[in-house]
Amino acid sequence: MAKARIFATVLLMLTAPLLVADDLTGKNKLLCTSVEATSCRDDGDCVTDTPWNFNVPQFIEVDLTAKMLRTTKASDEARQSPITSLTRADGIIVLQGLELGRAFSFVINEKSGRLSAAVARDGITVGVFGACTPLGDSK
Repeated sequence: MAKARIFATVLLMLTAPLLVADDLTGKNKLLCTSVEATSCRDDGDCVTDTPWNFNVPQFIEVDLTAKMLRTTKASDEARQSPITSLTRADGIIVLQGLELGRAFSFVINEKSGRLSAAVARDGITVGVFGACTPLGDSK
């Protein structure tokens, strides 16, 4: 079991830089997937693993019009978080929010769909890489 987990983690790390998604220019509803995550504690201990091992959903719906992040219906949990700050400029979408003592920040490249995100709470951070694609016929 441990060998399979190590193999899956290595495979994800090798494919993460190759990850390419769709052009998101002008789109307001996105489906994003997390591919790789690293969690660090304030004592310097950092671990890279699959995102769901850090309670990061594999898929998340991003609704820029409603300013809301939601897990998909297939998720084990029905979670949602409001986006309190949204900036769209120079081909980058920046989302930020705060909920339940956790601050989050997403940076999404509109042309490539590549996602970089961070979640921070007291003493712990989780950094996530992933990709986004338009959800349905979103405008």
